[in-house]
Amino acid sequence: MAPKSIVLFGAGPWPLEPGAAVTGPAIRARQFAEPLIAAGHRVRLVLLEAEARAGIAVAGAAGACAVPPERILDAAHTAGALERGADAVFGVGSVMPAAAAAALAEHLGLPCWVDFFGDPLAELHALQSSPGAPFDVPRRDQVWRLMRAGLARGDAFSTVSGPQRLALIAQLGLLGRLGADPGAAARVASIPCAVPDAWTEWAPAPPFPRALAQRGVAPEAPLVVFGGSWNVWLDPEATGSLLRRSLERDPQLVAVLAGIPTGDAGERVRGALLAAVGGQDRLVDLGTPASGVEEAVLAHAGASVLIDREVPEAYLGSRNRLLAQVRWGVRPVVSTLAEVERELVAADLAADATGQDAVAAVVRAARRDAGARDSDRRRGLAWLAGVAFTATMEPALRWLDAGAPRWPAPPASGLVDWWRSAEPATAGESLLERIKRRLR
Repeated sequence: MAPKSIVLFGAGPWPLEPGAAVTGPAIRARQFAEPLIAAGHRVRLVLLEAEARAGIAVAGAAGACAVPPERILDAAHTAGALERGADAVFGVGSVMPAAAAAALAEHLGLPCWVDFFGDPLAELHALQSSPGAPFDVPRRDQVWRLMRAGLARGDAFSTVSGPQRLALIAQLGLLGRLGADPGAAARVASIPCAVPDAWTEWAPAPPFPRALAQRGVAPEAPLVVFGGSWNVWLDPEATGSLLRRSLERDPQLVAVLAGIPTGDAGERVRGALLAAVGGQDRLVDLGTPASGVEEAVLAHAGASVLIDREVPEAYLGSRNRLLAQVRWGVRPVVSTLAEVERELVAADLAADATGQDAVAAVVRAARRDAGARDSDRRRGLAWLAGVAFTATMEPALRWLDAGAPRWPAPPASGLVDWWRSAEPATAGESLLERIKRRLR
């Protein structure tokens, strides 16, 4: 099949830009773009950012720009900016790029791949069910409208986990997309969190981080880390308690925090975790470290901790941070709610915090000698080869090789029409009354 010209909507900033705050959705855009480019396709990226930017450098891409939220859904604007035609559209990483891809695909009559990097409604539920967060009905409805736009128009879909794939198939069923198509389930792929192909190769460890040495931490100290973003599905009390009890168990253990900002909600999670750890003098809070510092910490750490709240997102989503930790031989102690956590435990690359003495697991992992850590790291790199960018993109590459087949939507009626329109209820009308009115 001849190479195709692709417009890929994703989240910015591009993770390889100097000083860029690296987020999960932005990593997802890179996960899709690099294998598509390597396969010979002509890829133009449209990245969702707060401000418009042009001329973003993405190796091998035919072009990359940033578009603000108020313009990214304007299909006529995006189509007008294309210097030549396109063969397919991808919407990757979040509901806004998904809706933008659907709009452009509809405007130009093109096939469309829609990727939901985690379930948007489950993620919103995690936010709005976290302590101190208000329940925002208009925001919930806006997320559903954007998600529905992608679900209604996509020709092929991907999710971040097997459980989310099943949830998405059910959501497509609610919109009437399944119809009588015997191959409907095959149109939805599970594409897990992934790492750059180069991460599967052995690399020399960076020097012991100066940020720790300046805090009086010795290079030989056993380290347990919390790294990654302060997500609202984290259980900060349980995670902080595990850190505190581990420090109490081992008087030489040092805990290091290196979290990525996630707004006011993330700061509430961060504050709750710090409160749960308590006033430990062996807790080093690096805040948001400079580029490369967290990687250097991981290269010298033995253990990490991650305990999630039992909310739907914990079961449907994934955890990019665990892949970065396994790359350097860190042994995570986790709650095993997410699919990737269970897979790492099954591969003996992580420890189950619920099935044993979690404190003992943290101390054992942190105190492994260099030989044991190197051995675990080699096994981890072999495991990561199965979730390298190129390996995980096989479903999308096969779809393009097959000519990016379309998936016509079957005729909709009755309740399906009601779900599609999301017509606001009249004043005082209950949900049941609204359904009855729509079915009459």
